[in-house]
Amino acid sequence: MSWKELYRSRLMAAQEAAEIVQSGDCVWLPLGLGQPGLPIVDAIADRKDDLRDVECTINLALRPYKILEPAYRETFPFMSGFYSTPPLLKIAKSQWANFFVAQGADMAKRYTNRKKIFQRRTGIVVQVTPPDDHGYVNLGFDTFYTEDFLNMSDWAIAEINPNLPRTYGQTNIHVSRFQAFVENPSPVVIFPAAVPSEVEKKIAEHVVTLLHDRDCLQVGLGGVPAAISTLIKHSGLKDLGVHSEMAPIGIDCLVEQGIVTGIYKKVNTGKLIFGFSLGDQKLYDFLGGNPLVEFHPCSYVNNIGVIAQEDNVVAINGSLEVDLTGQVVSESLGNTMISGPGGQLDFVIGAFWSKGGRAINLLPSTTSDAAISRIVPYLAHGARVTVPRHYSRYIVTEYGIADLMGLTEPERAKALIAIAHPKFREDLEKGARERGLLRQKTF
Repeated sequence: MSWKELYRSRLMAAQEAAEIVQSGDCVWLPLGLGQPGLPIVDAIADRKDDLRDVECTINLALRPYKILEPAYRETFPFMSGFYSTPPLLKIAKSQWANFFVAQGADMAKRYTNRKKIFQRRTGIVVQVTPPDDHGYVNLGFDTFYTEDFLNMSDWAIAEINPNLPRTYGQTNIHVSRFQAFVENPSPVVIFPAAVPSEVEKKIAEHVVTLLHDRDCLQVGLGGVPAAISTLIKHSGLKDLGVHSEMAPIGIDCLVEQGIVTGIYKKVNTGKLIFGFSLGDQKLYDFLGGNPLVEFHPCSYVNNIGVIAQEDNVVAINGSLEVDLTGQVVSESLGNTMISGPGGQLDFVIGAFWSKGGRAINLLPSTTSDAAISRIVPYLAHGARVTVPRHYSRYIVTEYGIADLMGLTEPERAKALIAIAHPKFREDLEKGARERGLLRQKTF
């Protein structure tokens, strides 16, 4: 049978493809833009009275799937390793919260072990391009864990979307790997750039002072990265490289202006390496069909050994809370998970071992209403530490930069108090003394 005959024989309506799912299965969806549209996932959800105990794993959901609503929880127990978006944050704050502990590089390894423990039949539903002349569909803008999960799956359903651009890298999958195809032309989800606040702009200004020619950048989500891209355009920096979990908005301009060239990268020289993308149409137009850009699984992109081979890796990531010893929290507010580890620690450690590497953790000095300091003597009750203190390097607020490398805990406390909001510094100093980080005042 030719690949075209195989494709036609497995082409079906969403409701027919949904029949592949059996009770006791685990259904995986890819990250972000790798997720299919509503028809196939909603068709699976519509079988809630026919199925039982179908574990549904979704990270960074961009669409309002029925299966995420409370009415479906009894049939479809939920699990996620990264919340962040509104559909998942509702679950994170409910009795149905069920967080899976994993970071980017090791997610597939941990899921493999989970499958061995619970012996569930597993499957993945993924959005891909139409097949090329050789019978290969393309994963487009998300390779985060799709192929790794496909390799351990018992079945796979592909949603064919002709609006999804093809990309280079480890992105092609032969049609024979799928048990069903559902055609659903739909727009690629736009994820507009966050508009940086004045505080975020000031933080970005500090970050740019830490960058040098030939640095290899990793940049996370948020308003600060958008501001950094703008500032880099006018910084005079040259020959930057990029090896990043996510393709940041604004990277197209830096390439077009010759600021990002990658010619001094030791691994994937001259290439921009990503695991996934979320952005605007301008970014998608740049990434699609561009041989300069390669997408690879996070088991490669976030691999600490791969990252550390590069010189001058600069990992730039946002944070929510930092205590006076340098412990960084980026994924929870107290006991409530709001995102996940993602690849932050992967890149922090990779940058630590990179020759000339630097990890930069960003946070506004206060909450948005200026009522609470984000630099604290003790982390909030229930907070999950994303970056342990011994890997913290630069902490940046709008008030400056604290370089924690080589400092004792008392020295760290002083450096962090110096970049806290001025109205909280006296209380932080008092807290540091109560914690034993600074000597008690004597009179």
